[in-house]
Amino acid sequence: MPHLSPSRIQDHTCRVVFNRECGHGLKLLRLQVQPGAKFACQPGQFVMLDLPESRFHFRRPFSVLDTPTADTFDLYYKRVGVGTGIMWDLQPDDTLNCLGPLGIGFTPPTSPENALYIGGGIGIAPLYLLAKHQSAAGHCFYGVRSQAEVGLEAELQTVFGDNLHIATDNGSYGLHGNVCQLLEAQAQTVSAAQEAYVCGPMRMMQATVELLHRMNPAIRVQVSLEEHMPCGTGACTGCVIPRVDQYLPSKVCVEGPVFNASAINWQGELLPASHFCEERPCPL
Repeated sequence: MPHLSPSRIQDHTCRVVFNRECGHGLKLLRLQVQPGAKFACQPGQFVMLDLPESRFHFRRPFSVLDTPTADTFDLYYKRVGVGTGIMWDLQPDDTLNCLGPLGIGFTPPTSPENALYIGGGIGIAPLYLLAKHQSAAGHCFYGVRSQAEVGLEAELQTVFGDNLHIATDNGSYGLHGNVCQLLEAQAQTVSAAQEAYVCGPMRMMQATVELLHRMNPAIRVQVSLEEHMPCGTGACTGCVIPRVDQYLPSKVCVEGPVFNASAINWQGELLPASHFCEERPCPL
């Protein structure tokens, strides 16, 4: 899968511009890099945030939601643990270090008007940035637990307009159901699409990819994987993902986080070396 040339990686000292609540347990954090520096990011890339407390030994990975100016970028996050709890209390003019941009981003759609952007929860972040950069809106399918967790609706509405489709697990907003049911309700739209972009929890992505290929066998699907990343640079091998097309797994932080969906072994098991040695000599 061809990608754009990588952006320049830097360890930025960032200033908090704002840290705004935008849903139940959800915040939008805007960071500004040091004076004179710029932050250029491809859709799908991420950063590693160094939280401002010595008790945290590893940085945290976050997909970039937006780059509103040449020296600022936005992160969309959910409060789920101690680390994001520290982030929740960040105030304007607080500082923290941020390594990035990292990873390989999305290949842009060849048919933007028919592209599908399918996000679960905070997985909508890298999809928003990709869609915002296209010449046409495409269709966004966004699944969350409840209306209280429909964050960034105004921003998504600006990009997608009437092509924004929302589902909630409890039926409090939009379609009562999940993203897969939302796609099934828009079968004609799915059938007309050439490309789909998916990000969210692993089970949601697996089910979505399988459904897309049943509804539209020719569709090309890219997924942005959400994995724990202690380093973000490929040194620790803490974020490997099994593949169906090679013996060795891939490091999500440097070979992804974006992959062709067909290359991922969604069952999560490494295939034996013999699988790759039946028709050609084993390189091991």
